[in-house]
Amino acid sequence: MNPNHMKSVFLSGAALAVLAVGGAGPVSARDTAAAEQPDSAALEYVIPGTSARTKAVLVTSSVSSVTGDEVSIPSANINNMLYGRIPGLVVSQTNGEPGYDAAALGIRGVATYNNSSLPVYVDGFQTNMAYFQFLSPAEIDRIEVLKDAAALAPFGMRGANGVIWVTTKRGRIGRPRVTVNVRGGVQQPMNLQKPLRTGDYTRLYNEALSNDNGNVWTPYYTADQVARLPDVDWYREVTKKATPYTDADVSVSGGDKTVRYFVLFGYMGQRGIYDTPTNDTLANAGIDRYNIRTNLDMNLFGFLEAKVDVGGRIEDRRYPNRAAGDLWNDLAKYPSSVYPVRNPDGTWTGTPIYNFNPLASIKALGRNSTHDRTLQANFQLKERLDFLVEGLYLSEAMSLSSWTRDGASNTRNYSRWLDGVQQTTDNDTPYTRGEDSGQNQWTWQHYNATVGYDGTFGRHVVSASAGILYNIYKTDFSQNGAAGKMVEYRHMTVNGAVNYAYDDRYVATFSFAADGSDNYRPGNRWGFYPSLGLGWIVSRERFLRDSRTVDLLKLRASVGKNGWDPMGEMRYLWEGYYTGRGGLNTGNSEHTWHGGTALSYLPNPGIFAEKSLKYDAGIDLRLWNRLSLNVDLFLEKRSGIVTQDWMIPGASGVDNPPYRNIGRMTNKGFEVQLSWADRIGDFNYALTGMASYNSNKVDYMAEVVTVPTAARTGRRLDALFGYVADGFYDWDDFDVGGELREGLPKPTFGAVQPGDIKYKNLNGDTVIDENDQTAIGDSYLPKLQYSFSLAASYKGFDLFALFQGAAGRDVNLLDAPLQNIAFRDNGNVYGIAEGRWAYYPEQGIDTRATATYPRLSLQDNSNNYRNSTLWKRSGDFLKLRNVELGYTFAQPSLSKAGISKIRIYLSGVNLLTVSRLMRDYDIDPEILSGHPALKSYNLGLTVTF
Repeated sequence: MNPNHMKSVFLSGAALAVLAVGGAGPVSARDTAAAEQPDSAALEYVIPGTSARTKAVLVTSSVSSVTGDEVSIPSANINNMLYGRIPGLVVSQTNGEPGYDAAALGIRGVATYNNSSLPVYVDGFQTNMAYFQFLSPAEIDRIEVLKDAAALAPFGMRGANGVIWVTTKRGRIGRPRVTVNVRGGVQQPMNLQKPLRTGDYTRLYNEALSNDNGNVWTPYYTADQVARLPDVDWYREVTKKATPYTDADVSVSGGDKTVRYFVLFGYMGQRGIYDTPTNDTLANAGIDRYNIRTNLDMNLFGFLEAKVDVGGRIEDRRYPNRAAGDLWNDLAKYPSSVYPVRNPDGTWTGTPIYNFNPLASIKALGRNSTHDRTLQANFQLKERLDFLVEGLYLSEAMSLSSWTRDGASNTRNYSRWLDGVQQTTDNDTPYTRGEDSGQNQWTWQHYNATVGYDGTFGRHVVSASAGILYNIYKTDFSQNGAAGKMVEYRHMTVNGAVNYAYDDRYVATFSFAADGSDNYRPGNRWGFYPSLGLGWIVSRERFLRDSRTVDLLKLRASVGKNGWDPMGEMRYLWEGYYTGRGGLNTGNSEHTWHGGTALSYLPNPGIFAEKSLKYDAGIDLRLWNRLSLNVDLFLEKRSGIVTQDWMIPGASGVDNPPYRNIGRMTNKGFEVQLSWADRIGDFNYALTGMASYNSNKVDYMAEVVTVPTAARTGRRLDALFGYVADGFYDWDDFDVGGELREGLPKPTFGAVQPGDIKYKNLNGDTVIDENDQTAIGDSYLPKLQYSFSLAASYKGFDLFALFQGAAGRDVNLLDAPLQNIAFRDNGNVYGIAEGRWAYYPEQGIDTRATATYPRLSLQDNSNNYRNSTLWKRSGDFLKLRNVELGYTFAQPSLSKAGISKIRIYLSGVNLLTVSRLMRDYDIDPEILSGHPALKSYNLGLTVTF
């Protein structure tokens, strides 16, 4: 993003206007915005999913957007660039592995406990999230997030969760413009949560062993033994401090009244943090991406418009022959004292318990790779029929998208030795090559036809369209068998929109979709999804028309129905699905077994798509041509969520009940964005803050509960359930025989002793069991996401900084068991265990008054490691997502060389995290375990000819 030249500020709930904040020469502070801001009344907005159009300022729906140039930061995928950019968009990264590090996206939280994924449309045609996330930002013109019923109705049963609508860049009339972007830098782990080293590990091991021996001090390790043990920092052995990142692109755009073009070639290379080379037999984690795009616009014969778009890419990924999840589990689990990295003779160490030496996993097992090819080709025609009726037109379009993945490997094994003895049956083997060609693939065909009309009658403006859309999705993923059986999903939509405006003051938009899916029984495949949006441009009333304070005041509201049909999931629930079960023997002396079959679940011929009723109200305000405020309030009532009906009593004879449309949820919240942009002499600046809040509730989910406190109905979806910790058992809780004193409720999870977690008896009986669980925390998804940013420029210099945070989220430390359950499965121990309960006064150990962690143990302890308030932590955080400092060279000195602009800049990504989890435990609040997210330091250059 170049903050020296543009800053986006909301003008309406649907569109962003470009507000220049630099590079235009001296302008008085009072007249800056008015002088540089384009006329919003002239901006045209096409309603997504239709061809109806209106002025941007008259849009009645709730849509937020950002340009590709604004989100262009050094990151391997688009999803991770969207943090803090769009109100209502929830961004959550849970993996930092190169090539698979894309954040998950959600719109206005979650309103279903089934699939909550988002449909993505690129240049008007649906594709999948993987295609979107690896687009180059240099080829993206705008990313729009469609949020309310008025915006989503044309998408029918694909719209209930919201839609990502992407348009790519197109050519413009003028001489060819060549833009070159080059960026390079280094990436580092944001954090590495390391375990305790040998000295502390053995100290706590001795304590855990003594706890297991009846609280009698019986250490295993002596000081002399500890001094002779290895002390390996496995993270240091396996990872590097920094790794390179590069991306570059070249684009050419131009044209005349007949033909316009935009062409782009792009490359992105990201290397992993493993300390190993990449060659024929080894591979660091990494991805190389090659993008190409050609968009052509043609005006032919005075009435015919044609568009031909081709966008494709190649992705090459490489990884060590040890899955990333397994490798990072090994790093988290293996104590520093288990064995040295290598034996004295250079052979690899290993034992049956610690079988995969982490360094050998990246240097001695070989490599795997994948080769992906993705293509989207679109062809569109539009015929203007003004010779029949002024404003009448037809359009036809088709699109073909495809993706194919080939895999290859070059792998081997190695023998494990320790103290001169081979420890396992693994032996050194030669490298073996393998290939897996074309087993993973999909294709997506789209066919659209539309008729539309645009007319103006005095102060009345009407734009209407109606279309038929048909698509076929075919997939052949590996789970469908190596033989290759294409599975088809067919979808048809008849949709339309009518936009009416009177005197640019009063606006009404009616949109609809009649939608059909082959996921359901014939005769029950279609649904109707209408919406109505209303808008009032108050600032164009006589009493505000000449105001020098109020530039824009718009009120808008919408209501409508959307649907959700999760393609590929819960398919054919209206038919019986049989699985093998039971059987019988036949014959007299030599019995022959005949396997039987049984219904996996009872079919339901009435099954259909989920329904969503959405309400939205908003206000868009701009004052003094500097201050912009946008506020949205929303409410969604989701019904018909497909749910297995466990409320059918077992006495009915049904042991696996049918799926029914009986689930219900409510989701509500607000969004607000506030921006101020101004100029003081040569100093230009813009401040922007945004916040999105949502709260959901499960209204009904056919759950069977034994006690009310354990019910998920009536609570937030994915709320954390467990036990309420009430401190730790102490010596006076036990009698002389080691049994709990009379009157104390007895846990049913096994014997307890001093230092174990004590739980509250919520139902008041004599035991602690599952009936004492309740909601103890929020979901890991935040209730509140917020961001604030600064863009400033002074003469040739520019600065941009973006902070993003989340609040109202809880995390469960037990979701990262290897880091937080000491000695689990012969594993490690981390700093959190230093807060353990312990009492050995002869050794000077007494932590009872300050303990925050249960007693240590080398055994399985089913009492202590259950979900409880003891393991709940706040997952709130604030991160510095991006900071960029640049300089643009003066144009007069460049024009003689044919250069219109040169900009050089430094940038940083994910440089700072403020969080209790990071402060107390060195845990990234978004990624509790596994491959960490990466921060980066970069140098970039942009040249425009």
